[in-house]
Amino acid sequence: MNKDSVEYLSPEQWTQWHTELLQSTVNRAFSRVPFYKERMRQVGVGPDDIGSVDDIARLPFTTRDDLSDNYPYGLFSVPLRDIVRIHALRSGHANPVARGLTVQDLRKRTQLTARFFKTSGVGADDIVQICLDPGMALHGQDLKEGAENLGALVIPPDPVSTFTRLRIMTDFKTTVLVTTPSYGRHLFEIFRERNMPLAALNLKTVILIGETLTPETRMIFEKELDVETRAAYGIFEASGPSMAYECPCKCGLHIAMDHVIPEIVDPRSGETLPEGQPGELVITTVTARANPLIRFRTGDVTSISRQVCECGRTTWRMNPVESRCDNLLTVRGVKISAGQMKKLIADRTGGSELPFLIVLHKWKHLTQIEILLSIDETIFTGSLPQLHRWIRRSEEIFQEAIGISCRIRPVEFDSIEPCLQDGKFAVDQRVFEAGC
Repeated sequence: MNKDSVEYLSPEQWTQWHTELLQSTVNRAFSRVPFYKERMRQVGVGPDDIGSVDDIARLPFTTRDDLSDNYPYGLFSVPLRDIVRIHALRSGHANPVARGLTVQDLRKRTQLTARFFKTSGVGADDIVQICLDPGMALHGQDLKEGAENLGALVIPPDPVSTFTRLRIMTDFKTTVLVTTPSYGRHLFEIFRERNMPLAALNLKTVILIGETLTPETRMIFEKELDVETRAAYGIFEASGPSMAYECPCKCGLHIAMDHVIPEIVDPRSGETLPEGQPGELVITTVTARANPLIRFRTGDVTSISRQVCECGRTTWRMNPVESRCDNLLTVRGVKISAGQMKKLIADRTGGSELPFLIVLHKWKHLTQIEILLSIDETIFTGSLPQLHRWIRRSEEIFQEAIGISCRIRPVEFDSIEPCLQDGKFAVDQRVFEAGC
């Protein structure tokens, strides 16, 4: 344990750290990002009004709608010549979210991810296998670069079958698996079904991201596979997959407070909530050069503890995400919105906004998406072969757009109408079969 690390600063040092970086971030955003300049003027605040980190609550919020509306360059705070990488992310909205990275941003992101891996017990002698859906490709890239920074051998998330991933895991003696809780359980369900011997595995650690790690799932991995588990939290829009992570004590996820300032607010009023009270997690990035985010509303409901951890780290700890407070659906770490689905359907039907319902099925621990689409003459002209071709092509387009596979089933409107009464666009299979 390196007690000189930034993770062990005193409360007074954290206040000074955050105050200086917040002032710098607000100054840069106000002077270089017209969106933030206008938003700050609307609420009557400017850079000179930020005297300490306590003044952060005076600043306006940023939402995913804002990120989508300002695509592609509207939120960049540096010239394009200073940006060395651009990611256009699936956002769950009509437009993607463009995130630019400078050389400094890339270096800091990689160093943070490497720190997360090191805290999880990963070193240069490890073989790290990353198994994620295509919709989490950016997380996969960050994880790959962070593990490589430590000197580990990395098997990236290639688009291969579950069985092939298991074969790679046993053939190359993977020691660290990085995946989502649901896919991890799916992976080992297939492992058991094929009667593969437990002795074939060389795993020592399973790192679980993208979804909340439940105590039940943790116990299954640790008891049945005899491995260590670690959980982590991150969002594409901010500091990547290692924005918060567990230490060996496993008593909350340490937030990377040298990179972000976290807040918990009331989802309705936006008022800051006291320590320990659940609310919406809000993040301000303080080291991002190309794309600073001020008070970004994540939509994730959690709570925060400021108490010093048993491990000695003084960084605040967030509890596992309890739920969402927005209208986004999260499936296997991928976010999907009703607006995104409406646009995809309209694009495929020549502008028709056909009613639809997403039904969530479970298959070997994996959540599967079925889209029930209200049929009309737009997609059914009397030719069944033509309808089948339209469905297959639509499924391909939807998978490309949202990052996970889905199945489309044409239905009569009456069959989904009861489930659409409360503005819902997704229900569990059991709820649907019970008539919603």
